[in-house]
Amino acid sequence: MSLFSRLLNLNTGNIPLEDFFTELVAYLFASHKTVLYDFLGHLNLLDSETYSEAHVLTQKTFEPLEHHHSSSRPDLVVEFISGDHRDVIFIESKIGSHEGDLQLQRYAEILDQLTGYRKRSVVYITRDFDPKDKADIFKNIPNSDVQFHQFRWHQLYHVLRSHSDIELVHEIVIFMQEYRMAHNNQFSSIDVLALSNFTKSLKIMEETMWGKTSQKFATVLGGMKKSSTAMTQLQNFGRYIMHTSMPGQWWCGLGFVLETQDLTAYPTVSLILEVAPNSQYRAEIIEGMKMISQQDGWQGYELNNSKAWSRIVREQSLQDFLSGSDHVSAIQQFFSQGLDELEAIKKQYAHLPWGVVQDGEENSDELAIE
Repeated sequence: MSLFSRLLNLNTGNIPLEDFFTELVAYLFASHKTVLYDFLGHLNLLDSETYSEAHVLTQKTFEPLEHHHSSSRPDLVVEFISGDHRDVIFIESKIGSHEGDLQLQRYAEILDQLTGYRKRSVVYITRDFDPKDKADIFKNIPNSDVQFHQFRWHQLYHVLRSHSDIELVHEIVIFMQEYRMAHNNQFSSIDVLALSNFTKSLKIMEETMWGKTSQKFATVLGGMKKSSTAMTQLQNFGRYIMHTSMPGQWWCGLGFVLETQDLTAYPTVSLILEVAPNSQYRAEIIEGMKMISQQDGWQGYELNNSKAWSRIVREQSLQDFLSGSDHVSAIQQFFSQGLDELEAIKKQYAHLPWGVVQDGEENSDELAIE
């Protein structure tokens, strides 16, 4: 295990993997400009040889434009200086999650309004395949000279291998290997094994969730999205769940969380309540979440981070169910007990905005985590 993996695992503040990796890359680029320039040259992104200075910033906040629903905070902002010329890049990094609500569009529109720069670019770098349509990103600014580029993190990995004599780079390379940022177009033996068993695993998940479990979920919450949305959740977020949207940009979901930051960890069976950073009821919901997270079996995440999607989760590792003789019944019982607790929570915190938002009633993109 790399040094950085150990530090991430020891962290008690639940730093998201993407934020942690962003800080690593920012420090690397700021302290070793040759690596930054080699990476840009590898991508044919900018003429790095002409720059005399490069400044790397993380989590810089830009106020919303008039039609934006929130402020914007690119993962990395890199400014280049060459004589009287300045260029700027907004870099958005994704490892396990996908783009937030109109995130790239907002970045492009903010860059379009920035003055004093010769070249302005939005760069979207992901671990997984997540293609974007440039026309969607620039639909409000079709004649803009802002550039959009999309890459994968394995491209940085291959650049870094040529700088492995730098100790910091050596540790980041190992970290990227551990979190599957080093691979591109090849199936590993583990991938093939997972694919060959996927259909069987999906059938078992379906058996635990649909039927009496989904009926109880709909009764307790007042309704739920179509079951087909579970496959969309699996594709976009690595979780196979049923869910419902509630007034004030918060939601509830129940099912299997398959992707975790720790690649050696088992999937979890989970009951999730999550609220958006810009919810008009956020203060009341967070207060309730903090109280609920003190109960046995519930865990809070990002409850003190006003810029994050905050959530409470009742979860258990799938490993805990494997010793039993009937995994389906045991997981169904876990779900049923969680829903019983949720029903009691709704009565205890009746002032919170419970209810069901129908499709089209609220354009909240409630499951998009930035």
